[in-house]
Amino acid sequence: MKNSSTFTIQSQSDLSAADFKVLALLYQPLMGLDSHALYSTFYQLVNKTNRLSYTHAELFDLLNIKQVDFIKMRNKLEALNLLVAYQKEDHYIYQMKAPLTAKSFLVDTIFGSYLQAEIGEKNVLLLTDIFKMDVLSTEGYENITKSFDELYEFKSLNLLSVNHPLQGRTTNGGTHINYTFHYEAFVEKLPDRLKTSQILTDKFKEQINKIAFVYQYDVSDMVTIYEQASRGNKVVTFAQLNLKAKQHYEEKNQLLTIKKKEPTPTMVDQVSPQVIIQKYAKTDYQGLALQTATQLLERNAVDPGIINVILMLVLKHKDGVLPNLTYMEKVLHDWLNKGVQTTEDAIKFSSSLETQFESKKRSEKVTIKAPDWLDEYMEDLAKMEG
Repeated sequence: MKNSSTFTIQSQSDLSAADFKVLALLYQPLMGLDSHALYSTFYQLVNKTNRLSYTHAELFDLLNIKQVDFIKMRNKLEALNLLVAYQKEDHYIYQMKAPLTAKSFLVDTIFGSYLQAEIGEKNVLLLTDIFKMDVLSTEGYENITKSFDELYEFKSLNLLSVNHPLQGRTTNGGTHINYTFHYEAFVEKLPDRLKTSQILTDKFKEQINKIAFVYQYDVSDMVTIYEQASRGNKVVTFAQLNLKAKQHYEEKNQLLTIKKKEPTPTMVDQVSPQVIIQKYAKTDYQGLALQTATQLLERNAVDPGIINVILMLVLKHKDGVLPNLTYMEKVLHDWLNKGVQTTEDAIKFSSSLETQFESKKRSEKVTIKAPDWLDEYMEDLAKMEG
């Protein structure tokens, strides 16, 4: 990068006081004061001036930093999904992304676990108290809220077309899965009575795609699942969809085969958790295992391949019975804290764990049945947490 190179900043939404509170108290311990300052400076430059571009030299002078420092700060913002960077020769475009809500940061993603590793459980509890929200009890009250489709006729799925970008929040979401599911065909096959405003949202579409990916369901399967989940419900939740998907799988008891090949990162990324569970899990436990795998994907923003490797390892050494979600997330977060960032990292880390176990088993003379090494591994994690 040349100091004379130019850049343009783009922000798709205004930040609120709540956003800055999350940035200061939750993101800042992970990215550091310098990266926090860079994000704040970007926001002020894009919102408080009329200039379209700046030179990096100007930015370095404003922050009193060197180029090498700037790149480190920028990379941290990129890693936390607060910034997307594009380069074309000597010009850069920086697209700012709004931070997660406090709930999403602490509970719905792995960021909360990273934060606890950095500042300790005691300080995380302090922060959760700061972001605590008092909710009025609605016990004894009847929900009389009208839904969109009760007042407006559902005439068409053709959304309003605008041929220029509009303001809107762009945040870091859950796991991105590169899986093709024909959502339009799914909507077309739904009965008219089920075509509510919910199916127009991106979040609902993402949930349908994730379930279809995990169970390898086609359009007809997903229509059946949605019909079952919709019975008696105005709004269908992910938990309801996941439960019906599990039950549908158990009823069909699909049998799939896979070719025996040496695992590669590409193969592990592309294979469905359903195939892994079909191969390694006991038949009676496959439905429950698939439900746990779906929740694991939904709650943690990591490459699906990492979760696939963990599924294979745990099922292999747990005699085909997948432990509960809490157990699986402890393993996942420990791997992430130890530096696993890609599917290739996960494959190597899995191999190293098994190698350590085999070495330990050979070096010990055991006269009784050796304990499950995964249980020992989990006990060590529990001790570290304590």
